[in-house]
Amino acid sequence: RQDPGFRAAEGAAVEAVQSIGVARAALRPQLSANANLGAIQETIDGDRETTTGGAGGLDLSQLVYDGGESAAAIRQAAAEALAARAERDVVANERALEAARAWIDAWQFDARLALLRGRTGQMDALMTQMERMASSGLVDRAALDAARRQIVDIRLEERRLRAEREDARTRLARFFGETPPTLERPSIPQVVTAPEAGTDAAPDVVRRAAELLVAESAVAQAEAAFRPKATLRAGVTSPIEESESTDVTLGLGLNYTFNDGGRRQATLEAARTRRSAAESRLSDARSSLESELATTRAQLASVTDSLPLVARQIELSTSEAKTARSQIATGQSNLRQLVEAEIEAYRARDRHIALRAERDLLRLTIAARTGALARRLEITPAAAD
Repeated sequence: RQDPGFRAAEGAAVEAVQSIGVARAALRPQLSANANLGAIQETIDGDRETTTGGAGGLDLSQLVYDGGESAAAIRQAAAEALAARAERDVVANERALEAARAWIDAWQFDARLALLRGRTGQMDALMTQMERMASSGLVDRAALDAARRQIVDIRLEERRLRAEREDARTRLARFFGETPPTLERPSIPQVVTAPEAGTDAAPDVVRRAAELLVAESAVAQAEAAFRPKATLRAGVTSPIEESESTDVTLGLGLNYTFNDGGRRQATLEAARTRRSAAESRLSDARSSLESELATTRAQLASVTDSLPLVARQIELSTSEAKTARSQIATGQSNLRQLVEAEIEAYRARDRHIALRAERDLLRLTIAARTGALARRLEITPAAAD
């Protein structure tokens, strides 16, 4: 809620809602007053006569007919308010997703680094043992070099994970102000229990639909310009000179423009072009969102199906490493095989952490694209509201 981008979008939505009242005012009676204080100097037969005092007047008018221009302006203001609220929802879901991504990334890189450090301690001990055996000729130098290369690869991976963790923590501090020393994995199922499938309530689709309504209202206003306007008017005007009488007016005024040099026609054509473009943008927003959601759901299904397989990989690689360690004494395995088994066990566990983070992010991405994420977090109101 304190994010500058969200606050700006929320302010624009409030302003747009208030503009509806401005448009509605055109259908209500209009009352105005005027007053003049001063003097009038007249010359009659060479004599100058000055009259001082004040004059005032009241004018009351009520729009009777304008070809639907005012009603279209009200619809346009309402549609613009809907578009502004949808833009606010787009920003809210984007910011919530960015914050969640920063949290999940910071958690996963912390967890992966902790796993890596625990494994490298064991592998360093094995490397020391291999070097002693290689110096005595019990281990082939080629096997030692291959093990060293794998250890170097892991060291490089550690540096990459550190850099990515720092990036995630920097992004996390942007949203939460501070970064705790350790992060728990966020409880995603409590936020998104089941991905919502609907696209009609998605903020981006609502925004494009509202923009189409704005364009349609602009066409209606342009068409209304070809129709006459009728206004009921009443007024009272008092003169400066006491000898003159007060004027009272009451009547119906009609106004119609016969020729304006083609301005109304050009405005109408431009409005129709904008409406056609808005229809295309709405269609594109729907198809793009449906395609994105289909791709994301397919990825989510793939990741979800892969997690049990990776868990099985962890069991097998851990068992393999345990077996290799126990068989060293009998000569059935060697240190190179043990190092490879330990590295494979580490990579399987690392892959499992990364897949869990990816699954959470995919769930949140679906929720954000459909607008459910900000609603579940109570940042924005329910779709029906």
